[in-house]
Amino acid sequence: MAYSAYFVNPNTSYIPAFFGLTYYIWLAINVFFILIWFFLKVRYSLLSILVIAVGFTLHKKQFATHFSINLNPPDGYFKYMSYNVQLFGLYNWKENKQHRDEIFRYLKKEDPDIITFQEYYEDDLKRFKTTDTLRQIINAKNVHFGVASSLKNTQHWGIATYSKFPIINKGEIKFSKSKGNICIFTDIKIGKDTVRVFNVHFQSNHLHTESIEKIIQGDSTAKVLAFDMLKALKKGYIKRAGQVDTVASAISMSPYPVIVSGDFNDMPISYTYKKLTENLQDAFLNEGGGFGFTYAGKIPFLRIDYILHNDKIDAKNFKVSSKKLSDHYPISVWLKVKEDQSLITEETSSQE
Repeated sequence: MAYSAYFVNPNTSYIPAFFGLTYYIWLAINVFFILIWFFLKVRYSLLSILVIAVGFTLHKKQFATHFSINLNPPDGYFKYMSYNVQLFGLYNWKENKQHRDEIFRYLKKEDPDIITFQEYYEDDLKRFKTTDTLRQIINAKNVHFGVASSLKNTQHWGIATYSKFPIINKGEIKFSKSKGNICIFTDIKIGKDTVRVFNVHFQSNHLHTESIEKIIQGDSTAKVLAFDMLKALKKGYIKRAGQVDTVASAISMSPYPVIVSGDFNDMPISYTYKKLTENLQDAFLNEGGGFGFTYAGKIPFLRIDYILHNDKIDAKNFKVSSKKLSDHYPISVWLKVKEDQSLITEETSSQE
């Protein structure tokens, strides 16, 4: 059932998606039984071995084997980051500005060439400065801010893409019946090349850690909370399915090399991940190491933030930072637009 979450559109059936979310639990149970039966009756362990073997190609999407990272920037590559900043700590009322400034200091040290933010916040009245300050701190003067929702036309929530390179075109993909989620695409000129960057924040699950803690503790309201949580998950899966279909269609029409990054709110064993990686590569699997868990909240073992790219772009040195300033860890990779091999061949032929 967990494996089927990768193939089944939640609009067709949302039940497999629940099992996909708990994939690691089912995997651990089967590994446990292999060990138990190995010492009792070896042939019984074959069932769990078979079950694990069937999902071999899906297991490979969970773990990356590139552990050696060159600390020096690769020649000709640009640094690309993605970070769900949890509104820069806006609702940490007593220390929100200190929290925001600590994120700013971290970003200044990282100095990305392009960075995509999710759960971005801007206040037109400048009570909580974001855009102007970031422009100065990370030397990225070019900004594309996609507003998902606003309050009193002065406070804005959404996503943003910052670039040291010129932005030559901007576009938005609005998600119907979603107040906090959106996708933007930004055409960025890098030397003689142009890339289209998709920055996306797919439908959130709206799971509250307080409710999860009460369910685990067996609170008197645990059954009601568990039922509400399942309803929230179901709603999230179905909405994301429609959103990812829309974004995948837009990606397929891009005239430029494509980079997609953001908070997908879904695991690698999910319809969301499968749909977007049909024609795109996962930079983490190609250039990362370990499990690459990106969620820093109280629910463990979640990789829900991604940087994807098509085959016209090369990646090196994918990294999940251990810096915990949000409920997501920042991720980064070095990217480069590959040379057009057809043009190289033509030039070589003409020279001969």
